[in-house]
Amino acid sequence: MKNLKFILASLVAVALFTACNEPSDEPVDPTPSEPATLSIDDNYVQAKAAGGDYYFTYTLENPDGSELKAETQAEWIHSFDLSEDGEVSFVIDPNTTGSQRLSKITLTYGKLKDSITVTQSGEAVEVEITIDFEFDINGPFVRMYTYPSPEGIRYYAWYYSVKGMETALAQSPGVSIEMYLEKVIEVDISEAIYYGAYAGYSAEQAVAEITLVGPSYQDFELNGNTEFYAFACAVNNQGALISDVVYTTFKTGVVEASDNVLTLSNVKVNTDRVSYDVNASNMDQYATIVLPAAEVENLTDDEFIAKFNKIDGYVSYLNFGSCSKSYLLHEEDADYYIYYFGYEYGMATTEIKREKIHTAKYDPNTKAEFELSLDKVTHYRVKASIDVEPETSLYYIDVCGVDETAEELQEAIREAAQWYVDNGYYNNIAMCYRIVGSKGSQQHEFTGLYPETQYRVYAFGIDEHTGEFNTEVIFSEVFTTPAEMVSDSYITIDTEKYYDGYDVLDLFPNDFADADGWAVLPLEVEIHGDVVDYYYDVYIGDVTDTTYPTDDEIILDLVQYGKKNEPITYSYCYFNEVLTLIYFSKDADDNNSAVTRVPLYLSPSGCADISEFPYNPSASAMKAERKF
Repeated sequence: MKNLKFILASLVAVALFTACNEPSDEPVDPTPSEPATLSIDDNYVQAKAAGGDYYFTYTLENPDGSELKAETQAEWIHSFDLSEDGEVSFVIDPNTTGSQRLSKITLTYGKLKDSITVTQSGEAVEVEITIDFEFDINGPFVRMYTYPSPEGIRYYAWYYSVKGMETALAQSPGVSIEMYLEKVIEVDISEAIYYGAYAGYSAEQAVAEITLVGPSYQDFELNGNTEFYAFACAVNNQGALISDVVYTTFKTGVVEASDNVLTLSNVKVNTDRVSYDVNASNMDQYATIVLPAAEVENLTDDEFIAKFNKIDGYVSYLNFGSCSKSYLLHEEDADYYIYYFGYEYGMATTEIKREKIHTAKYDPNTKAEFELSLDKVTHYRVKASIDVEPETSLYYIDVCGVDETAEELQEAIREAAQWYVDNGYYNNIAMCYRIVGSKGSQQHEFTGLYPETQYRVYAFGIDEHTGEFNTEVIFSEVFTTPAEMVSDSYITIDTEKYYDGYDVLDLFPNDFADADGWAVLPLEVEIHGDVVDYYYDVYIGDVTDTTYPTDDEIILDLVQYGKKNEPITYSYCYFNEVLTLIYFSKDADDNNSAVTRVPLYLSPSGCADISEFPYNPSASAMKAERKF
């Protein structure tokens, strides 16, 4: 059996071999097949700024069935069509950048590839833009979402109050809302470019800072219960407007009421000024202002708030916690009202309280009498009290060296006042003295003194109607400022824990709406000893070398620009960047503590668990560190 199987297998193998070598009827090509080749016929495609449909041609020889593909890294080149042999068509978007741009298209066939350069001119062209707006509104807090079409367009988006627009258009006959908003955008962008140049930004960089690309959102804190326009316009890289303005309206919600209890005390009224104290039961924001009775006598609360919101610089009348106020008034023997009320985002959050006062009448025949006393002397300042009779008397008070005479002091003050009048700061010399002078018995404080130096405090009376000096100069006793010392009192700030801004935002969206992408560092200050004031800030870079900046330079910088006396401030810091926290404090004798410099490097992996975050709704947040 084994031999039979072997013979049969051999016969089958011979038959197969014979079959494979039988002559074929097909002609035999004596030369092997040529490999495929690919080449693009053109060197470049030059497109107009308006974009549109474009194509280039190619030559493909000896195709072998591989896949033909066209690719590019440029988003503005898209929609490739290779259905026609020897041709690649595509779409180029309008160039709204204001400058020429270029990219490459790569054509591949199997392992073969060739490329062509595409250039597009940068002339500014008008584009059609649509923006869909959406809003998340929580009282005065607004998150404005913008969805542009085309999606890759650069645009400027902001808000404008409806009331403000009505006022502006009433003063500008023939101007439409679109025209006015275009001018608003042009001014905003021009200012950004102008001020950006001082920071070393190019025009393109400055424009990029204040514009958006693609679907985006912005967070605003606006006046409550108020209508606004949301508007947008496409711009190029240089900030030129390249589309019509689109806009819609939205309305903010009502601000929550405050339980702050405000009381008025220690009201002192003179001929042209009033001073008083406002006592607050908590740290909610409130406003206090003094206005002529004739302006507000018959206003409802809503009308008064509308008037207050229109006051230039009204933020200077806002306060947290108890305060002492002093206002210079325009008329003697006249009625005024002291207003004090809770205020947030353009709305009253407590009852609007007011107290009527009447200014005194000045008697030029009454001669003022003064008495000076020294209350506290440090190396830097002196506090002195003056008792005045009558209280309506106008006087000038200051500090001087021990060698300066009464005549020299009065002449110097007279020359300075005349200079202000001559240069248009005041209408007359009497008005100047009313501004720089004082009235009533009170304590005065003078700073900028030098250590271990002798001084005196002096004062004299002035006729507020004529500007004439009407008393002799009186002097305090001579005092010597003490030497400056390093204070034993100090503060510490724990920087061990910081948090991911995205986690903070998720947990507290209203209070930390702009925390995303930052490291949130709570700066809790612990006071040791007799600390009166303290200052701190976070600087970009390594500022730990005391040779530069020196401690004196740091102290000057912090006093001028740093944070002061804030029990908790959340600092928004850059991740993965060298930073330095610096702080110092002052005691009751004006002596500085040692300057503390803490190097910081915050990484995303080092963030503490968000459950440990020390939430404080009344604390402030400072964003972006400073360079020294």
